[in-house]
Amino acid sequence: MKKIFVVITCLFSSFSYAQYQQDVVSEDAIIKALYDVISGPSTQNRDWDRFRNLFTKEARMITVALHKDSGKIVRTITPEQYIERNGKRLQEIGFIEAELNRITESYGAVTHAFSTYKSDYTVNGNPMKAKGINSIQLFNDGKRFYIVSVYWDGDSKLVMSEKYRGKE
Repeated sequence: MKKIFVVITCLFSSFSYAQYQQDVVSEDAIIKALYDVISGPSTQNRDWDRFRNLFTKEARMITVALHKDSGKIVRTITPEQYIERNGKRLQEIGFIEAELNRITESYGAVTHAFSTYKSDYTVNGNPMKAKGINSIQLFNDGKRFYIVSVYWDGDSKLVMSEKYRGKE
């Protein structure tokens, strides 16, 4: 019985991620998918399986954040922690992020992209806008692209409500 469950689980996992195959065929496709999957109106659930499919198992997401006592700090999380911490919030605020410009360099299996973005969302009924930059590191294993890390710095002038600001 246990073997049947494992086989069914593996088949389901392979099938569910196969639908996202086009997201990982090129640098452009994976970066477009990254922006697309976190964006949507407040009425739209995000496809977190699609998001997970973009990353290596060891991937990290790193943000520059404001700290009330020490200025700017760096926070590192996994993609799964990003989902846990931001999944509900992205939907609540109707978060839409779009790429503005990109500079890409590649060597062998490694690609680095500096991707500037703009964000639109609503906090407590107030429309908000922000800009920032993503430093995205990609790995190509010869079959597909993976995100190894995303390191970003958003508009530090942005003031968010207490509900959405870190309380360090």
